[in-house]
Amino acid sequence: MQLMTILLLISVGMSFFMMGYAATTPHQNAKARLCFSLMLVGLISLMIELAIFEEGGSFLYIISISGPLSVSVPIFFYLYFKASVGLSDEFQWRNARHLIIPFIYLAIMMPYNLLDEAGKSHFFSQVYAKEVISWPLSMTPIRFSRLLIISSLGLFYLYLSWRELHVELNNKKQDVLREMNKLKGAFLGISLSFIVIFLFFLFRLPHQFTWMISSILLVITAISCMIFYYLPVLGKKLISDADLHQLLPQKEQEFQREVDQASPEPDPLDKQYRSSVTTDLAKEVIHHLNILMQGGIYKDSTLSLGKLASQLKLSTHHLSQIINQQTQGNYFDLINQYRIKDAQHLLLNTNMSIIDIAYEVGYNSKSSFYTEFKRRTQMTPNQFKKSNKEP
Repeated sequence: MQLMTILLLISVGMSFFMMGYAATTPHQNAKARLCFSLMLVGLISLMIELAIFEEGGSFLYIISISGPLSVSVPIFFYLYFKASVGLSDEFQWRNARHLIIPFIYLAIMMPYNLLDEAGKSHFFSQVYAKEVISWPLSMTPIRFSRLLIISSLGLFYLYLSWRELHVELNNKKQDVLREMNKLKGAFLGISLSFIVIFLFFLFRLPHQFTWMISSILLVITAISCMIFYYLPVLGKKLISDADLHQLLPQKEQEFQREVDQASPEPDPLDKQYRSSVTTDLAKEVIHHLNILMQGGIYKDSTLSLGKLASQLKLSTHHLSQIINQQTQGNYFDLINQYRIKDAQHLLLNTNMSIIDIAYEVGYNSKSSFYTEFKRRTQMTPNQFKKSNKEP
């Protein structure tokens, strides 16, 4: 067995391991994990095809599988990356439009797929002898056409992923910038790999140089797995309006009317103004507020007092007054209380990195998370994790 075959098979094994890791880790959201696993399926099929080719075996049938799957690798990389750094992990039908090219490729390959092994061997002998072949088979993309499609799609979708990256860089604070900037080298490495594949197509190098494609594939697989492991988790499933309506009682109009009647707007000239919200009504608001918090609304890094008040059908002033009266603190104290409690749970019960936990519970930067965590626990996150670690 040749060295390149051994390396390809080791990479296949590592890819299966990463698929298992992606299926069980809380490191990314469900959509990101699925798209990453589908990308690995495409890489695995291509690596198996190359391993069979390196050993001189019959790879005529696996081309039917690895062809469309390998073409879809850049697409699933982009969908994975977008789901990972985006603010939503919902599966949307518009994402399916990206799969049009792989399905077209599969349709074009159908005449080839319907041939038996002898027919497929005869087809390739005709291609390499530059003989005339039937028109349905003449549309079947062969090796160099596939390299052109893969490299072109690869560079296009890497550009789209790069644009997504810069959108996040512009929206986040400096701590996130330092973490995200580490990915630039990885993008550069994958981009150079696809450029080499394009050059392979351009110069139509003979089969003796297939080891170059195998080497590039190993690099792409390794970098993709590295990105999955080190990519900061900026995207997380936030509580939706539909979920909020299910969490809260279906008496919003009556609830709002009762608040309005009980809580008139204060006269700014009256320094002796005190909120006329009744104790029972305030407790009801706090009850609804706790329902939203338990539903995870505090994980929204864009959450504000006004946004929370609109969900509760209250004015910002009224909600602020109720929180101050009922919790012995203000809005920020309440939000940070839930975020730090969730962070403590994640620190003790998961293997997520500190920065991943910070983003997961709703902070926009690692420094603000560290500051608030230490203020509430008198320990840094690392100290808290070590002090509560079982001996």
